[in-house]
Amino acid sequence: MLIREWMSRSVITIDYNDSLNDAIRLFQTKIISMLPVLSSEKLVGIITDGDIKKAAPSDATSLDRFEMPSLMDKVKIESVMSQPVVTIQNDHTVDEAAAIMLRKGISGMPVLDKSGRIKGIITKSDIFRCFVSFTGVSKKGQIFAFNLKDKPGVIHILSDIIREHGGRLCSIMTSYDDIEDGFRKVFFHTFDIDPSSIEGLFKKFQKVGELFYAADLTQGIRKIY
Repeated sequence: MLIREWMSRSVITIDYNDSLNDAIRLFQTKIISMLPVLSSEKLVGIITDGDIKKAAPSDATSLDRFEMPSLMDKVKIESVMSQPVVTIQNDHTVDEAAAIMLRKGISGMPVLDKSGRIKGIITKSDIFRCFVSFTGVSKKGQIFAFNLKDKPGVIHILSDIIREHGGRLCSIMTSYDDIEDGFRKVFFHTFDIDPSSIEGLFKKFQKVGELFYAADLTQGIRKIY
């Protein structure tokens, strides 16, 4: 899941000598969430919709509609942009980007190559697309969620049970968050399991580990244990 495979490559940028009005026009005419600010092709800042709202005159201003554009033409991007910029290199992974965005409380960031040139933008929407693609949930199928003892061989046993019922594995995801020591949460996304065998499959699963959620998206069946 390399960032360069999921980032938005068509990056709209703005020069640090441009005006606040230039930025406003770009936000109004383009579908963007942020504008990287460049100086001689080097990334020097970022401007977001929030930065523009803070810098622009409020609705309560006494300025008339002719005075406001003239005022904002005088405000340089350099004076309202956010810096330093949180960035990530294009040889990093999507989950690394997600962790940084979550920790920093940001919705996206520029992607740079090793020389510091901007190559793209990675946003929360890109990460959602990646997540949906890799889990396979958009193609429907089945989802099984377990609390399992963290020991070798358990996932192999469950995978064999799925294959015995004609199922194909799409993805297996693991989490150690919010669970007692010695256990882990494991999520299976599968395809092609015969609907008539679902109940029997549930019973076999429960002999191996604690099944706490199951869904057959092809039939709209969901169970919370």
